[in-house]
Amino acid sequence: MKRERRMRLCAAALSLCMAAGMAQPAMAGVVKKGATQVSGGSESGAAGTATATQTEFYFAGQEMYTYQRMEADIQLLKARYEGVTVDSIGTTVDGRNIYRIVIGNPNAEKKMLVLASIHAREYITTPLVMRQIQEMLDRKANGETALNEVCIQFVPMANPDGVEISQRALNGLTKDSSKQSVRRIIESWSDWGLLENQDKYNWYLNKWKNNVNGVDLNHNFPTPGWAQLNDNRGKASSEFYKGPSAASEPETQAIIKLVNEQKFSQVLNYHAQGQIIYWSQMHAAKEVLEKDKAMGLIAARRTGYALVDPSADGSRYGAGFKDWLDWEKGIPNITLEVGLGVSPVPENQIEKIWQQNKGLLPELVNYLLGRSGESISSGNAKSESKANGAAKDDGVRYISPKGSGDADESLTPPGVE
Repeated sequence: MKRERRMRLCAAALSLCMAAGMAQPAMAGVVKKGATQVSGGSESGAAGTATATQTEFYFAGQEMYTYQRMEADIQLLKARYEGVTVDSIGTTVDGRNIYRIVIGNPNAEKKMLVLASIHAREYITTPLVMRQIQEMLDRKANGETALNEVCIQFVPMANPDGVEISQRALNGLTKDSSKQSVRRIIESWSDWGLLENQDKYNWYLNKWKNNVNGVDLNHNFPTPGWAQLNDNRGKASSEFYKGPSAASEPETQAIIKLVNEQKFSQVLNYHAQGQIIYWSQMHAAKEVLEKDKAMGLIAARRTGYALVDPSADGSRYGAGFKDWLDWEKGIPNITLEVGLGVSPVPENQIEKIWQQNKGLLPELVNYLLGRSGESISSGNAKSESKANGAAKDDGVRYISPKGSGDADESLTPPGVE
């Protein structure tokens, strides 16, 4: 309680300073939830250290999932399961680690990457991916042998600085230079009334999707289409800004380096929201596109999500992670948009999201290993995709998303034309 009071006093002091010195509204009210206890644990203030009282995983609860809680859960995973290795693939502008968690056989020929939260406000995907790690480890503990034949690498929070901004506004940042960068971005959109209207100001930061530099990391990958990509605003903001150059950001660079070094066989990428699956890329080679589709069909039957029609995939000048994987690297991959509504997706949806995605990763691993899709017992339709056969469209829906999916969310503050 004393620590919480100190944090509130510090936040209040910062708010007063900002109001006086930067002509900005106070920061109160930006944070959606407090750091309350989850399943018998208390959030650790020390990076990467699980507290002595933590007995269950934070990702098993329904509270806002923070970078600090992820660090504590990583330590608990290492303590409870064998064969879990953790490192950092890079460091963010504000000094956070971009964690990688590795399970399975590190010498396996087949490697898979699972990535989440490349967009800050889509942090609901991080506890989902953490649950998938536990799912695979539990299966191994119960005698399943798939992890003996594959190496799965997870980047559960690819944009931790951005997540901090979305969750805690400027209070989430540690460096003065980072705070100043975000303040300059806010001031550049003063015509939106962000500095005069507290609700608009809070809304803007809660909807933050980019990194500290205001770059949309999912428009920052070095594809042949990057130069032609219309990023809509043309300057740093919470929307679509592709950056001053391709791969200009440390987060993008870290992901590129990881993919180039590891030579993954397939990639599962999580975004929010819309319950849809992006699988196609108009520049992908035929054999890559066929594997994209096979993965997409497995995911559609498992989750019940709709497949995005190729005519609506927006990949002509794509500079996203999926575009780069398909277009430049030839690595089969799919992107799932989980949850419904607007981002940040409310935490009370995590259980439904988990039930929809539970079992998907094991099935994609089976596909990667050349095994037929396993039977689904959780109530969804049975997958009939074969690793060496043609992907069938039976029982899945194709849609051209309008009003669903992150790209179609309104990003203009309320009351701004």
